[in-house]
Amino acid sequence: MKVYIQSANQISAQKPLSDEWFDNPVYCGGRRAQTVDPVFAGHFSPLAARRMCTLLKRAVMMSRLTLRDASTEMPDAIISGTGLGCIENTEKFLHAIMENDETCLQPTFFMQSTHNVLSSSIAIDLKCHGYNNTFVHRGVSFENAVLDAFMQFERHRVRTALVGGYDELTDDYYRFFDRIGIWDFVPGATPGERCFAGEAAVSMLLGVDRTERTICEINGVELMYRPTPGQLGETLDGMLARAGCGLSGVDAVLTGLNTHALNDAVYRDATARFFGNRPVMRYKHLFGESFSSSALGAYVAVTCLRRGRIPSFLLDAGGGAPSSGIDGIDGVRRILVYNHYRNRSHSLILLSSCLN
Repeated sequence: MKVYIQSANQISAQKPLSDEWFDNPVYCGGRRAQTVDPVFAGHFSPLAARRMCTLLKRAVMMSRLTLRDASTEMPDAIISGTGLGCIENTEKFLHAIMENDETCLQPTFFMQSTHNVLSSSIAIDLKCHGYNNTFVHRGVSFENAVLDAFMQFERHRVRTALVGGYDELTDDYYRFFDRIGIWDFVPGATPGERCFAGEAAVSMLLGVDRTERTICEINGVELMYRPTPGQLGETLDGMLARAGCGLSGVDAVLTGLNTHALNDAVYRDATARFFGNRPVMRYKHLFGESFSSSALGAYVAVTCLRRGRIPSFLLDAGGGAPSSGIDGIDGVRRILVYNHYRNRSHSLILLSSCLN
């Protein structure tokens, strides 16, 4: 069974709901970047907007626009991936417990603090009564959501699935992650060479029917837990064989390089072992690091396939930073997305263009 991506949208540190970053990327010079939100007014009533946190507004608004872009009224399934969920609401509820001595608590913060509120809020907004699920697996939550969609397609339970990856970063969690060294990125000579802490919101519509709006095909999804080099290589070879291509048929490998020593060492080792001389891409210097950054990585690959080109600022020079001295790659037909979370959970997503 073939699975296609019909439409995709993002809200991040780049211009939201737009591919303008592809031609005019915005670079962050600090250790943390604020998400550039669209104007929510006009999409929600004042009462609804007042009861929704920012992350829910992003998820609901993007879901509407993603369906509109694909000319689809209602998805058969809604599946989300998130590492922290609506952590801002969780913190507000816990702070209210302490400040009010466990009295006069507002239920809204509690109801919207659970992780599955993302998928359920989208379903309530769309009035969708189909399959609904949320995956919370830290840095591979989005990949689990995509894999679940594949399983639903293979069992002929659904024909379309709205799949997303959403995460926000509060001040408290930023400081906590900073203390344990999550944001220990190597400073770059220019802002574009350094990764940063960020947020992510990505929405994609997947389906089994190819239409005139179809962007690309997902040839395969693989997840592994603590794989040995041999197991990773076997999984990669099996995926490429099922897709009917070899490594030479892959135009580039998109990785989660972010200049953190422990994180990048895994990607460097895999590149040397399995990817040969395939061009290596990076994206976190534009979109930042978060639990759902892999969703932005998939979005970047989808955009490159839609445009048929990989710009030079996405290509890795081999030293941990993009280089303007590398020419871009035209005529891109297939991209392999490789992600790992703390060298425990690894994922592979193979995407190919549907453009003639």
